[in-house]
Amino acid sequence: MGSTMTAESRLLSLLGMLATGRTRTATELAAHFGVTPRSIRRDMTSLRQLGYVIESVPGVLGGYRAQSHTVLPPLQLETGEALATAVGLALLNGAGLGTSNADSATAKLQGMLPPAMRETIRNISTAVSVLPGHEPGVDMTAVMTTASAIASRSVLTFTHVKRKSAGSQAMERRVEPVRMVVLGAHWYLYAWDLTRADWRVFRLDRMSEVHETTFAFAPRDHPDAEAAVSSAVTTHAYRHTVILDVDASAAEAEAWFPTRAATITATDDGARVEFGVEDLTWAAVITAATPVSFRVIEPPALLDALHDLGARAARVSRSGTSRSG
Repeated sequence: MGSTMTAESRLLSLLGMLATGRTRTATELAAHFGVTPRSIRRDMTSLRQLGYVIESVPGVLGGYRAQSHTVLPPLQLETGEALATAVGLALLNGAGLGTSNADSATAKLQGMLPPAMRETIRNISTAVSVLPGHEPGVDMTAVMTTASAIASRSVLTFTHVKRKSAGSQAMERRVEPVRMVVLGAHWYLYAWDLTRADWRVFRLDRMSEVHETTFAFAPRDHPDAEAAVSSAVTTHAYRHTVILDVDASAAEAEAWFPTRAATITATDDGARVEFGVEDLTWAAVITAATPVSFRVIEPPALLDALHDLGARAARVSRSGTSRSG
């Protein structure tokens, strides 16, 4: 950026940069705009006087930061951009994730559109619905707060309810958030748990009192978030982990073992399928229904369950009943 940029234009550009949620130093911003750090400090004062909440973060990683949902520069949307945004808001509401803010934003955007496009948005908003009992149950405020903490690399705190056979247990969590992942019907957070000093997966609909702190953290090397969430959801949460090698490609295996229920990886001569179950009898049914050749890798007890299933199926085929004798 050159120093010929007007102060007003620089303020708008600063808002756009701060809206990402990243922490930026006065020196970094000054170099970007070709001005002095003193000019940047004056700009920050001006933005605060206009009502924008901009924090001064101390320390080595310090600088200026604003929560992304509190900084929104004036927008000038072209017709196509306004339509795309309004469609997204309508689908968000249809998916059970709508809020009063989404409703008011949709109304404002509709006012920017030609009559035919306004009708399109109204049609879309009534074309998507969620059956009772199948709402995601995710609080949009929690989603936005979590997304802001991920973008700004800020420590996140929340209360998490863990389901156990004996009941539910609520625990306070303090984490370094990495990514939100949607798998099946649920949203998950992949994060470094500061208390347990390990990577953990949390379901967003079991999180409450979500708060983005002012404590910044340096990024850690971490496993692939999507793979970690898939593994945690499809295998680690269950009593038994079933591992099969199937004579089919990974893409073909997904037709019999959806990725929301199993972790599928390509091998030299086919694919490896891993999924979790509470009952090996049910695993035997799923395994026996696989329409290609396969090998049972784990657990050995699955072979006994398959033997029992075969004997039961043979009785039914002979007599029409599963009863012996």
